[in-house]
Amino acid sequence: MSRKLILVVEDEEIERNLVVEVLDTLGYDAVPAENGRKALDIVDEKDIDLILTDIHMPEINGLELLKRIRDNGKDIPVILMTGFDPDEAREFSEKYKAAALLIKPFRLMELKSILADQLKLDVVICLRNCINLSL
Repeated sequence: MSRKLILVVEDEEIERNLVVEVLDTLGYDAVPAENGRKALDIVDEKDIDLILTDIHMPEINGLELLKRIRDNGKDIPVILMTGFDPDEAREFSEKYKAAALLIKPFRLMELKSILADQLKLDVVICLRNCINLSL
């Protein structure tokens, strides 16, 4: 079975690298992007299975990224992440059909469950003791 390709869009380099590393540990391939503009380029170039994006970023934020992906007719699952007040994000995510909304910091088990649900996979057992890992 081929590994699913997840686009990780996060302007904070440390957080972006951590999420990419966690996804690799969980059995996914991950492509990093530091903003929505780079993410749109990657979506045009690669066959992305899911997008995991921060909301607050320079240039093109996560909400605008989601809107542009939907406006371009792409049905890629998009999971929004935010460490800010989620009320605005919830309304926007419902309007543009985001797959899920993760509030930072989130638990690894929450991320695993959402990924498994969105990618229609069985939850992958973490090779390390990751149950209490927070991002």
